[in-house]
Amino acid sequence: MSMNWSVGLTESFSFRPWRLLTVFYLLPGVVGTIILFKMPDSPKILLSIGKIDDAFAAVEWIALQNVGKRLQELNVDKIKYDVFTDRENVPSVSYSPMVSFKKMWQETVPLLRSPHLRNFSISCTVMCGLFFSSSGMGLWYPEILNRLGSSIADDAMTVCDVIDASVNQSKLNQTTTICVDEINTKSYIDTITYGTALTMGYILMGFVINQIGRKAAITMGLAIAAGCAISLVWIKNEVIIIICFCLYLVLPGLCVSVLSGAVVDLVPTKLRGKAVCICLMLGRMGSVFGSNIIGILLETYCHVTFEVFSGFILVCAFLSYLLPM
Repeated sequence: MSMNWSVGLTESFSFRPWRLLTVFYLLPGVVGTIILFKMPDSPKILLSIGKIDDAFAAVEWIALQNVGKRLQELNVDKIKYDVFTDRENVPSVSYSPMVSFKKMWQETVPLLRSPHLRNFSISCTVMCGLFFSSSGMGLWYPEILNRLGSSIADDAMTVCDVIDASVNQSKLNQTTTICVDEINTKSYIDTITYGTALTMGYILMGFVINQIGRKAAITMGLAIAAGCAISLVWIKNEVIIIICFCLYLVLPGLCVSVLSGAVVDLVPTKLRGKAVCICLMLGRMGSVFGSNIIGILLETYCHVTFEVFSGFILVCAFLSYLLPM
């Protein structure tokens, strides 16, 4: 990101270092996809749909990878599969989109009925709020700190003052539409600080939950995060700004894992996978909405942006207190 080179591919498109970084971010997903093509299906899934021979081959592949021996060498001749005779909860495979969607809906409906509807709805709302704040604002965290680190003002300024000053300066200097992708080197240190805080938070969260429980951990964490968000409106000390920013992003991010574990305990075993997947899906949608709302409001209504996000976190803290966890 600190490199200063450009390869002009067309008159309006230049390949810059940040585009190369995006390509590098893409590579792990590509490698993972290629590896998945080499992996067999789950033996349990294969047994549940009656593919006994394929399941045996999958288990043998696992044995070869783990101990380097075939099942016959381990005195295993067949797989016991009579435990999968309950066809009611067995996953079905269909090549018809309508049949697949109907099956998905039938598996989802129990979550939308009593006694699971209340807790599941609250969990989805809180999860959406957690991603809305942590991932939504997290996307803009490097950009905000980059502007803060690039500020040349003599007096201490709040985050919104820095953003307003950068917007005014760009309006004065702007003659043509130019993408300015210069990054202050201090932004890297701030981002590393955020990553370190997130790592340490995950380590400490286990001890905190054991002492005060999940409900208190989520409620207190979100309350602190909301206070940090609203304080960013008037704090001028750069070090305290970074600390508050890190707490505001880290605490909701830590609560995602805690809430996911709570959802598992709030629904029956056969609904747990579906419930967690829907919760996380809505959470990802919240991060998309959050990042776009910040992009629209931050430069024009900076104070309102932080106030709205702070209020949303407080609402999530109250809702999480209502969950029986």
